[in-house]
Amino acid sequence: MRFISINDVTPGMVIVKNLYDEDGRKLLGRNKKLTAPLIEKIRYLGYPGVYIYDCYSEYEELAEIIDDDERMRMLRTLREQNLDQIFFLSNKIVDDLLDLKEIQLDFNTLRHYHNSTYEHSLNVAIAAVACGIGLKLGNEHLRELALAALFHDIGKECIPLAILDKPGPLDANERAIINCHPQFGYEMVKARPEFPHTVCLSILQHHENDDGSGYPSGLSKEHIMLYARIIHVADVFDALLSKRAYKEEYSALETIEYLMANCDHMFSYPVVTTFLNYITVYPVGVTVTLSTGEKAHVIKNRSEFPLRPVVMTEDGRTLDLALDHNYLNITILGNKPACF
Repeated sequence: MRFISINDVTPGMVIVKNLYDEDGRKLLGRNKKLTAPLIEKIRYLGYPGVYIYDCYSEYEELAEIIDDDERMRMLRTLREQNLDQIFFLSNKIVDDLLDLKEIQLDFNTLRHYHNSTYEHSLNVAIAAVACGIGLKLGNEHLRELALAALFHDIGKECIPLAILDKPGPLDANERAIINCHPQFGYEMVKARPEFPHTVCLSILQHHENDDGSGYPSGLSKEHIMLYARIIHVADVFDALLSKRAYKEEYSALETIEYLMANCDHMFSYPVVTTFLNYITVYPVGVTVTLSTGEKAHVIKNRSEFPLRPVVMTEDGRTLDLALDHNYLNITILGNKPACF
């Protein structure tokens, strides 16, 4: 199995995962052989690439936090804005992650279609809860964190689409309007008795920066809710990995570098370092170049070792770069996996 850029996909390749259109309808089922028209449709929908079968497929297992059908049900729940179902969804995200022996966030597997507000909110909720588990938050706190993450951008419903979808930089007035969305979101939920005050405040504060340079209130460090600090990191991470009308997507490594460079400015250092324990830098299926000069294929990742996966070389040797002392001196070269 291999994750391959959409620019390198050719007719005859067979996909590993279901693909969905912007309405959550299945566009293409797994095990489907691709044709030229299907490839163009996938490109049009904004997919950065797809997983295909190759000669390594028997060695790999594509671990998913949430399976395809369940994820589509979750996205429909968010689109329909059924409050009772969204509360149920927030609890399910927590329960599903707590049931995992090991949490690995591969953002390639978290993208079933591109540039969806609801998909972004779901991704942020999953990533935020993973970080909350790493920070040893209790069960009830995790459920509140998941709820705040699912609703963190609800205030954008009050922003004109012409601004939200503008294919270029915002002017000062447009930026000021966008910066109102945390306040708008807070106003939308604070009067609802179903929402704990901590959730409402987290929605309000999710763009506050550790050094006081954020918005809407210019709060700093301990004056910012922990939930909001977690959501801020997860929100920026997913946004940077996503292609937008006004920017290209970052690679996972570039995004990690951005988070680390902005610790104690935008982000809380303990939150970022905990969050990064669960990020998959080199997804299963990508080809990387080792410091030995060899090409290798990533076949397994582990939490807490995001830069040192298990790989298989072109001559069939399996190298555990994290736990096998024979290979601890071998590193992965370059800023991006070869498929990106």
